[in-house]
Amino acid sequence: MKQETVELIYEICKELNIKIEELSYGWIYKLTKDGKIRYIGRKSFDINNVESSIIASDKYATYEVLKSQNIPIIEHKIIFDPEKRKDYMSKKEIIDIISSEFMKNGKIVVKPNTGETGKDVFRCCSIKEIEKIVKELLKNNSSISICPYYDIKNEYRVFYLRGEVLLIYKKIKPFVIGDGKSSLKELVSKLNLPKNDVVEENLSKLDLNYIPENKEKIELSWKHNLSGGATPKIIEKNDKVYKEVERLAIKAGKTLNMIFATVDIIETDKDSFYVLEINSGVGATLFSKLAPNGKKIVKDIYKKALENLFE
Repeated sequence: MKQETVELIYEICKELNIKIEELSYGWIYKLTKDGKIRYIGRKSFDINNVESSIIASDKYATYEVLKSQNIPIIEHKIIFDPEKRKDYMSKKEIIDIISSEFMKNGKIVVKPNTGETGKDVFRCCSIKEIEKIVKELLKNNSSISICPYYDIKNEYRVFYLRGEVLLIYKKIKPFVIGDGKSSLKELVSKLNLPKNDVVEENLSKLDLNYIPENKEKIELSWKHNLSGGATPKIIEKNDKVYKEVERLAIKAGKTLNMIFATVDIIETDKDSFYVLEINSGVGATLFSKLAPNGKKIVKDIYKKALENLFE
């Protein structure tokens, strides 16, 4: 866990009279109260059942499970490493999948099947490009997911606990507005972007020497991850999309038998809503820093989760 999250957990444990001990160099935290012992490991609370967490960590498995219950979710095809998983898939089958998906959809998104934070997620516009990215990703991943590219109008993150939605926020993609004089590099330098591989990967796709015209808007990425520089905007309960996102998130959470999770949902340019993924590890460090009153909101969410942990 990030240091900020650790500090919050310690504050909450003190308030709830929970004894907390650090184990395994901070990878695990042991919580004790009223003779009960629970654990927090990385971003995961000891609250979801093992199988639900395994499914949520696998993008294709999540797709298969939600699809089996007729829940709207973005389409996935899985590709296995033909060297490590030759019983599942041959090189010819991989080529057939790539060709078929490209012919159907044109633009394709390729990503690690168990990835997170938007790292190594690529939008491809040709069969040659897809084949190249697939080959690169299979060097470090035993399986990868291929999805159609959806024209996403908005992406939402939902905090879910025992069938209840605690928070919904929209992720606003990072952008700059040109002044007709400054280069893209100069405009980007004025933003407070996170310093990580995701941002570097996004910026590497841009011509940073380009000088945008006055009032020209340049989005720095087609992805919506906070780790890539997106900013959160809290969706209020009276917002017209709140009920739709809430309904879909609850349905998805219950289908996976999740107790505590985040659910990512997209809204397309055709006003359709789909589940993007479900995360059993509930991280909120960047939200707590970027959102107004973010630290208190996250603390309240984690406090409810810890109370549930000992019920």
